[in-house]
Amino acid sequence: MTVSAQLSTHLRHKGAAMRDAARRRPKTEDWDETIGAECVADDLTGVRKLRIRDWRYIGDGGADIGGWNLGPSSPELLCGVISTCLTHTYLCLAAMRGLPLDRVSVRVVARNNDAGFFEVPGDRPIHPHELTAYVRIDAAEMSPDEIAAFVAEGEQRCPIAYLVRNPVDLTVRACEQEAGR
Repeated sequence: MTVSAQLSTHLRHKGAAMRDAARRRPKTEDWDETIGAECVADDLTGVRKLRIRDWRYIGDGGADIGGWNLGPSSPELLCGVISTCLTHTYLCLAAMRGLPLDRVSVRVVARNNDAGFFEVPGDRPIHPHELTAYVRIDAAEMSPDEIAAFVAEGEQRCPIAYLVRNPVDLTVRACEQEAGR
């Protein structure tokens, strides 16, 4: 089986699963959920150990910021989250429409400047900025104009791209120390 046939097969299964789920959960309220992640740094490395459901990731920085280069930095993880969400949005759209895609590739880059952590004065943003997503959709059955429209629609429908363009409030609260720690 060729790689493109494998993705097309996945998209047929994904579309069937999504349509079945929509039939079983027909109301918006049926889709409400609480999601979360927890990050802990508690050892000599200072590595940030991220847990999401049963998955474990680590975040770290390079030597200039006292890291060990054992994992991506938080701004790099942000680029990764945007790229995975855009990719998944395109897969969902294709699956629901029965579009046979051969490949989806999304590379996200951003400008970043950590000078503020080092108390170096300057006028650069303290957050990743100038984010750019480079999207490539390989689909033999779609024209370049159809691909361009598909890419634009996916950008508008992607929850994380939307969140980056339209920030929401974030509440940060100090918690009491857990018993036994």
